Parts: sequence; structure tokens; C-alpha cells
Amino acid sequence: MTSGGAQLLDRAIILLDLVADGGIEGLTLKELAARSALNTATCHRILNTLVGHKLLARDDKKRRYRLGARMAIYGVRAARGPGIISRCEVALTRLRRRTGDTTHLMARFNHDSVCLDRRDGECIVPTLTGSVGGSVPLGVGPGSIAMLAFLDEDEQDYTIRANLHRYASYRDLTKDKVRQLIADTRQRGYSVDMGELIPGIAGVGMPIRAPGEKPGAALSFTLLCAKLAPGVIEHYATLLREEIDAITGQ
Repeated sequence: MTSGGAQLLDRAIILLDLVADGGIEGLTLKELAARSALNTATCHRILNTLVGHKLLARDDKKRRYRLGARMAIYGVRAARGPGIISRCEVALTRLRRRTGDTTHLMARFNHDSVCLDRRDGECIVPTLTGSVGGSVPLGVGPGSIAMLAFLDEDEQDYTIRANLHRYASYRDLTKDKVRQLIADTRQRGYSVDMGELIPGIAGVGMPIRAPGEKPGAALSFTLLCAKLAPGVIEHYATLLREEIDAITGQ
């Protein structure tokens, strides 16, 4: 690596460290330039690169930077031994084998829902997150709603406000719709998407949480709406509950 390349890497790490210490609200370009002693143009260029690689996320409305979805993936992989990925590997494989459908492990990270692991089904279907490491705003999709629905009401409100401008990118998703999905999910104990976000593609999600704890992850299915015969959703929810009870030791 050239000295110039090493210097660029050093500067990127400095900015990552500063954002990590900036809390959930993140830091502005002005704050980061001042704290890093970099000129604004250089700082902005490096930040844009980090955002492009999902190491940082930018809130365009508040003009603030915070840690990105890929950082969650790295953190979980670094602790893979006793971590949530390791604990859910068997469950994902078993759920996929019993249904033939795509299964996901999602995790909550700041205002996002990140795909930590997945097993593709017999029929490859489009998904909101794409592949492992993909993310959506918290509140978008079954796994995401499953986690959001069981957070404290204040935390739900804060997340919805933070993501409101991002929901507009998704089909018919409004603040009122997200709140209705939360209410329905809390009543059932699991979330359902009947092809509303991606036409023809359904989903079922359930949070992974011990009694009295906030959910940090969720298991979910993605399947073709054509498979939704009577009782299928309830059957898939039962399968999720069995696996999550085993994961949490209940």
C-alpha cells in the first residue's frame, strides 16, 4: 500500500471512530471535520465513500452520519461463536427444509433492519433486503415490523419519525400503515405481509426475545402468495414459535 493509501485508510478509521462515539443521533459533516482536523472537502469525500460501502449511513434530512448496516454484520461475525448467527443457523436450515421457502435472520441496528443470515428456498423470490448484509428501514417488511412492534412505545415513535421520509420509497407505506402493522403484529404475536410491499410475495416474521426483553432480532419467511392456502400463515407462525422457543431456551 502506498503512503497515500495508508493515510487515506487512517483518515477513514478516524472518521469511523468519531461517528461510533457520536451516539444514536450521529454527527454532522461540520462536526466531523472539526474533530478530525480534516478539511471539509476531504472529510466529505471520505464520508461519501464510507456511505457507499454501507459502513456509514447518512440521514439526508438532518445531515448527520451514523454507523451503517455493514458494521452490524462485521460485529456479529466477529463474535460468531456464541452470537445470534450461530444460535440461529440450525433453525434457519430446518425451517427452510420443512417448508421449501426462503428464511431470514434479521437484526435491529439503529433505525435499520439488517439481514444477518438467510437460506434460499426452492423457488428464488425477490426480497426487500436482497442478500446477507442488505438492510431496510425499521418498519419495512415482516422481520422488521416483528421487532419494531415489541419495542417500547416511545422507541417506536422515535423510529417511525426518523424513518418517515424513507418509507415513501416503499409501496403504499405510510406512518398510519406502519402503526396499523404494529398493532396487528402485537395482537397476533407475529407479522404478516400478504404481498403489499412486493406484489406476489408474502412474508411472516416473529421477534426473537426472552420474556421482558426488547427484541434485537427476528426470524422470518418469504414465500409466493400463490402458496397462501388456508392455514398456511398460522402454520408458518407455529414453526417460527417452536424454533424461537428453542433458541431462547423457553
